Amino acid sequence: MARYVDTIGTAELEPIIEYLDANNLGVNKYRTKVGEGVSQCLGIVSKRSAAPDLSRQSWLHPRLHYMLMEFGERNVRKHIDWTSIQVNCNYTCAPHKDNGNIGESYIIAFGDYTDGAVCIEDVDYPIHQRGLLFDGSQLQHWTRPWTGTRYSIVYHTIRPRFPAVKTLSDYTAVVVDGSWKIRCSDGGYMWKGHGLPHPLKGRKKQRV
Repeated sequence: MARYVDTIGTAELEPIIEYLDANNLGVNKYRTKVGEGVSQCLGIVSKRSAAPDLSRQSWLHPRLHYMLMEFGERNVRKHIDWTSIQVNCNYTCAPHKDNGNIGESYIIAFGDYTDGAVCIEDVDYPIHQRGLLFDGSQLQHWTRPWTGTRYSIVYHTIRPRFPAVKTLSDYTAVVVDGSWKIRCSDGGYMWKGHGLPHPLKGRKKQRV
């Protein structure tokens, strides 16, 4: 059903915690049906009217993208591959299945909090600094109540509605002239207000 794979030390998580404490990622309106709180996805994400591509959150927060990718290469890659990384900040998740994902996910929680286990098919799994593998597309899961500040990250693979053209390997977070940016495989860069255009930008809404 689900299985623990490792325990992560506080020192390795501190840079991620510091970044999230200092930067509010904002509320994702597409996640409000599942739960309440901050929940944003970095890496490759599905686009409503186009092939999957890099998340806006990745080029808005390239340093966070870098830290999550480094953490994943050290701790997650030996267990699963992934396309995307969900970042949750005090996000209460109602019972659901990840219908947009395929295969196993890696989840870990951290921060100054107590309780807050992830419940999978009515079995509680405390995941404070403990990596857990489970198939969220097949198993119903949700979060138990907690006290304090609870962060969690979920490495997963999306089930795209369109054939994938871009992959994570097409994008790398680097420092250019003292600033963090996303370097693209075509040699260009993305950062802050300089990112991918909205797939619906310039299109007129059809009236019926």
